[in-house]
Amino acid sequence: MLEIRSLSYRLGDGLLFDALDLVVERGEHCVIVGGSGSGKSTLLTLIAEQRLAEISVPSGSVVAMVLQQGALLDHLSVRANLELVARYNPDRYDPTSIDSLLSRLNIGPELHNARISQLSGGQQRRVSIARALLTQPDLIIFDEPDAGLDIHNLSALAMLVAELAEEYQCACLTVSHNPIYIAGVASKVFRLKTGKLESLADWGGSAGDASMLHDRQQSLLSQLSTSQHLNTNANTNTGQSSSAKPSNRALSKIRSKQLVFIVWLKQVILTWLSVWHWPRSLRDEMRIAAYTVYLSFVSGILFFALVGLMLGTTTVAVVQMLSDTALTGLIRLFIKPDDLIQLMGGRYVLYLAPAIGGMLFAARSGSIMSNWLGELVRGKQTQALKLLGVPPSQYLTAPALIGLFVSMIAAIVWFAVCVWFGGVIATQHLFGIADPAAVMSVSAVDVTLSSFWFKTFCYSLIVASTVVALGLAPKQSSHQVNIHTTKTIIYSTLSIALLELLIILSR
Repeated sequence: MLEIRSLSYRLGDGLLFDALDLVVERGEHCVIVGGSGSGKSTLLTLIAEQRLAEISVPSGSVVAMVLQQGALLDHLSVRANLELVARYNPDRYDPTSIDSLLSRLNIGPELHNARISQLSGGQQRRVSIARALLTQPDLIIFDEPDAGLDIHNLSALAMLVAELAEEYQCACLTVSHNPIYIAGVASKVFRLKTGKLESLADWGGSAGDASMLHDRQQSLLSQLSTSQHLNTNANTNTGQSSSAKPSNRALSKIRSKQLVFIVWLKQVILTWLSVWHWPRSLRDEMRIAAYTVYLSFVSGILFFALVGLMLGTTTVAVVQMLSDTALTGLIRLFIKPDDLIQLMGGRYVLYLAPAIGGMLFAARSGSIMSNWLGELVRGKQTQALKLLGVPPSQYLTAPALIGLFVSMIAAIVWFAVCVWFGGVIATQHLFGIADPAAVMSVSAVDVTLSSFWFKTFCYSLIVASTVVALGLAPKQSSHQVNIHTTKTIIYSTLSIALLELLIILSR
């Protein structure tokens, strides 16, 4: 089912795999152990993506991958996570099997509509396995499925995986650190060391009873008691964080040296290319677009309103203060404070709102969206989607881009209305004008002369592209998510400031 012959692979300046060989037949469950720096997770990713000629899987075979911590989508319910995969691949998956599959993995009907955050670690892992089994895979790859589980859930998961592997008669390949889990599922055990795989055990099948399970655990512990390859304390949490993975550290180090601007430019191009292939599953993608609108605009309506009212009233208050200071003596006989406010009207709103509203949107909503998208990348949800036949470019990139673009236009218009209304309130209160709305009115000519719509569309395009591009850029740690979120704000606000200056100076 899986055959790797003489795989050599470099990561950065180092040789990660050196003529590595591996064969996994249908019905076998091979487990790979290894120390920090050995490249276990990198090997699994290369196998799942099947991009190298040295990695061979029979044509037409379906490969599924269960990532560490499950990599489920937090904004969807349990059932919706599985339905998403089914809708994107209707020719391969049977949506009617979802309920029976969840029940088979001990996920009761009361949890089918629950959010992922409401599930325990063990339940999340089982839902992730159900999502993979929905693809009717010929090969399932598990990346540390035991990470973060207590002893009870660990043993239960091992028993369940062993039963499912036998029931579905698929080939399984797992990376694990825990002897309890390995002994419960493995038919073969390999150690990845110095770029090659060496055999540690060939048991021919999963453990048949408790005595055999205990013997296998002791055998593994005795072979590796002096090494760092397994966590020998069976009574502690055995999960290793993804930040401890050497391959991830190496990737992080390499990518951190790249210019963020280059990453941004590449991602912007890829972001807009995704729109040409959109939509594929309109229902799911519109849900992402709607969720984007909620996060970036709807949830910030009060924020934009309060800042807009403050700016509108403050601007009129400044005019009133200047009129009291400048219009003195004989000048006051010819020019009254009311004349100044009537001369200015509401035109200032058209000039201030696009730039200031755009910067506020970038700082508030752009950071929220960049962080959300970044966590999907760091948590490998986007990788899981890709491996399950759900292209992130169509499911996430295009709808998020369109949702952000629409949201920022709406936010700027709403901000402008609130600035104007703040000016109306201040005009009546400070100048005592009976009909302040008439005084603060603007005409279509004013809108055209101010380039209001041109600036609004341009700024929205720039910010939406920047947020999605940097949000979905490769990340390996929470620190990188924070860095890209900060870059999103800086790049967006600087772009707006520079374009605003160019527009003003070109008049």
